[in-house]
Amino acid sequence: MVAWDGAPRGGQSMGYPTMTRYGWAVAAAMLLSPGGAVHHPVHEVQVVASKFMFEPAAIEVSAGESVRLVLRSKDTVHGFSIPNLRIDVQIPKSGGDPVIVEFVAPPPGRFDIACSEFCGIGHGHMKAALISIAPLSDNP
Repeated sequence: MVAWDGAPRGGQSMGYPTMTRYGWAVAAAMLLSPGGAVHHPVHEVQVVASKFMFEPAAIEVSAGESVRLVLRSKDTVHGFSIPNLRIDVQIPKSGGDPVIVEFVAPPPGRFDIACSEFCGIGHGHMKAALISIAPLSDNP
């Protein structure tokens, strides 16, 4: 996504495209994907952390798809960690802004999720799983 307003920037003699927040990723995808850009929808999952669980407890994705997790807390500060994917973020207490985690779904398998921020006596039991499955084939 490139935003072009035609106006000069910083004393330059001509305007240059300015990239939006996600523009570089989109431009890179267009350059790297064979045959030009193909629109692939993002699989968005709302995740709520609360003492002492994640909802949903199992997140199913298809290997290779773009995933966006929108993380919120129902009560206190929590962590959200998928160690094998090197994901570890802090979720602010209830009322705070959601935390967005975006990644490409890994090869098929089960990936453990745990709370990485001590949140009380049941903290060690606060677990979930990311389950990556093989993508459905369009061929019979």
